[in-house]
Amino acid sequence: MTQLKEFINANRTLFVVVSFAVTMYVQHVSNTAQITELTSKCKDLELKIEEQYKNIDAIKLDKAVFEATITQFTLMHSDLREMRADIKELLKSITRNG
Repeated sequence: MTQLKEFINANRTLFVVVSFAVTMYVQHVSNTAQITELTSKCKDLELKIEEQYKNIDAIKLDKAVFEATITQFTLMHSDLREMRADIKELLKSITRNG
């Protein structure tokens, strides 16, 4: 133990440089692991976003189909009212003439 203390005291500059290098290496390894993890999370989020865009597109399509259907029903409804009015007029004219 005393030999280690004497070695460190005698070679302080070397000890500081080696400690600094080891610390930098540990930080590099840690940062690389964090970058890899963040990249993976980013890819997962991009996939989720793409799924959400697909869902939104499907909803937009459903909305467009719904609006077209409602428009058609409205047109059919007004056509049926016209037909009903025409049939009533025909029946009135038949009962008057008949």
